[in-house]
Amino acid sequence: MSKDSPVDIGPLRPLQGVRIADFSSNMAGPFATMILAQLGADVIKIEAPKGDDARAWPPIVDGLSLTHRHMSAGKRGLALDLKIPEAVQVALDVMAHCDVVLQSMRPGVADRVGIGEQAARRANPQVLYYDLSAFGAGPTGQAMPGYDPLVQAYSGIMQMNGHEGMPPTRCAPSMIDLGTGQWIAMGILAAIMARRQGQAVKHMETALIDTAFSVVPYQASAARMSGQRPPKAGSGNPIAAPYQCYPTRDGELMLAAPSQRLWEAVVKVLQAPELASDARFATVALRSRHIKELETEISLRLASDDVDNWVARFTQAGVPVTRVSGLEQTARGPMAQERQTFIESEGVPLVRLPWLVDGQALPWVRPAPRLGEHSLQVLQDLGYEESRRNALVASGAVLCAT
Repeated sequence: MSKDSPVDIGPLRPLQGVRIADFSSNMAGPFATMILAQLGADVIKIEAPKGDDARAWPPIVDGLSLTHRHMSAGKRGLALDLKIPEAVQVALDVMAHCDVVLQSMRPGVADRVGIGEQAARRANPQVLYYDLSAFGAGPTGQAMPGYDPLVQAYSGIMQMNGHEGMPPTRCAPSMIDLGTGQWIAMGILAAIMARRQGQAVKHMETALIDTAFSVVPYQASAARMSGQRPPKAGSGNPIAAPYQCYPTRDGELMLAAPSQRLWEAVVKVLQAPELASDARFATVALRSRHIKELETEISLRLASDDVDNWVARFTQAGVPVTRVSGLEQTARGPMAQERQTFIESEGVPLVRLPWLVDGQALPWVRPAPRLGEHSLQVLQDLGYEESRRNALVASGAVLCAT
């Protein structure tokens, strides 16, 4: 199998020549390998005949999920039925020609199927084998199922979100999945760099629960030391005030004034000198302690005018502020245009990776593959003769796109 990637060299393709066998599904693993594909890696997405579950997640555009379009962009698609021994052999042959193997099956499943680390190591002693799981393979975590909201619930994150007196609230974006994908991508990049410096890295792993703790690092440390649950913060932050959303006459704004200087500016904009002399609000610590009373006082005054007028006044006074917008507004607004946020793939606007390289966004390497779109191409790259390719397809071990 040639180490030359079929992808043309474009801007910022440092992973040209790196090949990754991606057995992951849903969101975290596919997001990681999408990032690496955008950086030039030849990512072979290996799916079961029924396909990755993410293919069916709405919204669907032209028969294909937007989630799949984004998470699998830039990859080649190979569909294998790993219940058939011949398909397992194809998977091992792919691993033999890869630098990295990523898999997200439940702990122990990859070994039972025949594509676990030891099998991969026999096929390719130098391969980096990367395990992705929800809670790890230890005695506590191995039996626990894992999706983003389950991890948010277990980790305590849901109990931190929302307002006091309200039920646990999930962070709407799949931040655990997406954050895990970023950690995996960084881990693989680090391993590749280490190898180029002579340090062999054979195995890495990341669990979704690791990411959950990583996004609440100081809160987790405080909870471990004190045994106390962090308070729900609503739209604010318990260490600063005013630092939250407030209602106005026709909408809401987010006000961020965590310093004494900014607080004094807020008071001037509100034309409320009585707040400046109120002992409850004299310092940052006191304002945080009396955050509910402060919210009442500020909201009362903001109710007298519209959000745009208040935003203009606070901005002129140098106070960080913004209107609270809906995604349907920002996705079509001037900032998305200015930042080149959306890059089209097959006529569908997909959110680019958060880099501008020499002022330009990276174009999508290729669209997400149809199920089994590149199966025959990958088999040919492996050196399989036409008769063997046809036999694998006829047996159902390999699925090709129709």
